[in-house]
Amino acid sequence: MKIDKGLPITSSSNTRSGKWKKLLGQMEVGDSVLVDTKTETMTIRAAAKGLEMKVTVRGEDDKFRVWRVEV
Repeated sequence: MKIDKGLPITSSSNTRSGKWKKLLGQMEVGDSVLVDTKTETMTIRAAAKGLEMKVTVRGEDDKFRVWRVEV
């Protein structure tokens, strides 16, 4: 394995989280989105936490609904 020296650290922009952060930034308290997987709900929760927002999740048939709630 080759060791590289002197390379700058790149930004850690996670595109998935970035997508959810953008969506959450557009949502108002009480708004919701329907997602397909539990994994997506966990990613949305992590993005919301990073933005100091709160969300709640409920199952809806075979999908999941995520609401933005009061902080």
